[in-house]
Order: sequence, then C-alpha cells, then structure tokens
Amino acid sequence: MAAEIKPEAFADERISLEGRRFLRATGVREILRFEETLVVLRMAERLLVVRGTGLALRSLAPEDGRVELRGGIEGLSYEQGGQEKGLLRRLFG
Repeated sequence: MAAEIKPEAFADERISLEGRRFLRATGVREILRFEETLVVLRMAERLLVVRGTGLALRSLAPEDGRVELRGGIEGLSYEQGGQEKGLLRRLFG
C-alpha cells in the first residue's frame, strides 16, 4: 500500500546544512535527479539543486516530504518553478 502524501506536509519548507557533510530538507515533493555529484529536488514552488561529491541518500520519508543527504556538499541553489524547463535542459543537455 502506497503512503498517503498530505499537501500540508509540504507547506513547511526548511533546509539545514551541518558542516557541509549533512543536509536535511523538508517540503520535498519529488526527487527529480540523484547522482553522486548532483541531486535535484522539487520543492513547493522551486527546485533545489545540491552539488557535491559522494552524495548519498541517508533518509527518505516521502509521506512527510523529508529527505536527508550526506556527502561532500559543495553548493546549494534554487531554480524558480517557472524556469524548470531551462534548468532541466541545462542539466540533461
């Protein structure tokens, strides 16, 4: 049985970075791309792009919109929701 995802779970968007080795995000709607050097998360109104080395999924709670990553986190950036096609085109060529 699939977990029920409640819209209110995504209303509280928070990002916490500890020592550039551990990232915790809430308000995640979807993981669009996951590689050792790049993770793209769909948030409520924008995309969160995480770049680094050795990125790994530590924890995933889709029913609560929570994701935890570990690895060498080198950068975080947002892409506005209306510009998703531009970002995805740049990422995927």
